[in-house]
Amino acid sequence: MKKFKIYLTISLFWIVLVGYLVWANGILARGTKDFRWDEWIWFGLVPATIPYIFYYIWKPEVVKNFFKKSE
Repeated sequence: MKKFKIYLTISLFWIVLVGYLVWANGILARGTKDFRWDEWIWFGLVPATIPYIFYYIWKPEVVKNFFKKSE
């Protein structure tokens, strides 16, 4: 349970950090000042969620046991 919380915290930190960097890059850009959602999705959201998806694919019984214990 403790490892799961650590990994989840790191993933959320990564998503927020990349979101901030994309926002700052948009502010400093010469052209349009829009938030670049495509960069945030590909460099922030996807790398933070893919390990959980692979873990669920290869170890589904661990995920099922986790939800059984928390009930």
